[in-house]
Amino acid sequence: MRKKKIFAVAAIMAMAVFAAACGKKAEDSTKASTASESEISETDKASPSTLTEDSPEIKELESMTVPEEPKVSEMGKITLPDLSTISVTVAPMENVTQEEVDNAINQTLEENLTTVDEAAKEGDTVNIDYSGSIDGVKFDGGTAEKQDLKLGSGRFIPGFEDQLIGKKAGEKVTVKVTFPKEYGNTDLAGKDAEFEVTVNAVKRQAELTDEWVKNYAGTTAETVESYRDQVREQLQNRKEFAYHSEIQDQAIQQISDKTEVELSKKFLEYAKAYILNAQLNQYKQYGMSAADVINMSGKTVEQFKEDAYANAEAYAKQLFIMRKLADEQNIRATDALLDSLAEAESSLTGEETNRIKLIEQYGKELVEEAAIRNAVMEYVESKIKVTEQEVPYETQMDIGKDAGNSTKETTASTSEAASTETETKKN
Repeated sequence: MRKKKIFAVAAIMAMAVFAAACGKKAEDSTKASTASESEISETDKASPSTLTEDSPEIKELESMTVPEEPKVSEMGKITLPDLSTISVTVAPMENVTQEEVDNAINQTLEENLTTVDEAAKEGDTVNIDYSGSIDGVKFDGGTAEKQDLKLGSGRFIPGFEDQLIGKKAGEKVTVKVTFPKEYGNTDLAGKDAEFEVTVNAVKRQAELTDEWVKNYAGTTAETVESYRDQVREQLQNRKEFAYHSEIQDQAIQQISDKTEVELSKKFLEYAKAYILNAQLNQYKQYGMSAADVINMSGKTVEQFKEDAYANAEAYAKQLFIMRKLADEQNIRATDALLDSLAEAESSLTGEETNRIKLIEQYGKELVEEAAIRNAVMEYVESKIKVTEQEVPYETQMDIGKDAGNSTKETTASTSEAASTETETKKN
């Protein structure tokens, strides 16, 4: 049996947005408390009183601290369902095809082009500077520097790319084109234009050879054959991750639906502070201060806080479930657990890492949270019933066929889940 692979990056990022998501049920029942970055920019509203970083209420918000998370015994009361009553249905896990391996390798080759001292041909990528004009007058949007353009991609207006074929790095060429009549910019539609183009470099997709593999930093392989094997294994690991993630996502949602909780005041206050702080930190990653966000939302500080708090109960419930299960199974963020997380990421990304690097990249708290969550979900998966259907559930619903599908069920033992992958028997 192979060890179950956990995509650490995805797991860590899932925990990073956990506060905002709060489960599918919360999304359905609670209006989103904040707009996306694009929605905010489109709203372009000012709050009744424009706030600044010096506004007293903003200073108070910025100085807010999240209290320490209460112990499980202080979170309130919780009654979890019998995990053996949880049943999920998923499509069988597929094996990686040769086409998928070839496509992945081709994508890697396309992303790691080699600069050549040769004339450009169709399929090559040229790096160019260009300046466009109509009747000798430059127009907006017609000038750029160091732009990569794949010849034959059709990204530029008809005729532009063709005139760069045969050109070498350092050459200058006047490209003459006519904007299509249906061009989006009516000021340019149907007009003749000239572009003064300088070819900075010609780049070409390398051939897959043993020499290329040895020089490629993204693999430890030294031959084409061993590189293909590594890519296949990595893709298969990702399929396994997706398969088990689907099982676990369905399971935790059902557990949440069937769990009875009574949250303590202390825990709910913690959840409110955590949610609000998480939202503000998320915007800070885009360079937006609390004053910026609230001004553009058109809300007062109190309205913004109340909208954030609307998700606190759902977040607290899911966190309570996770903490209770971890406590019952004595799951802790040990070095061994973090090492397992790092090993899993290495096997899936192809990049060697360890728990120290993960902590440096994501922070100790987030990495430990992901490791605990993964262990809890492995335990959950080991206790529930998993049914595989040959026809994916969505497809079955679309075509209206409720019978005739071959199903196979598995309930892995707790001992197997502790160290190995939950396996489904296949005919």
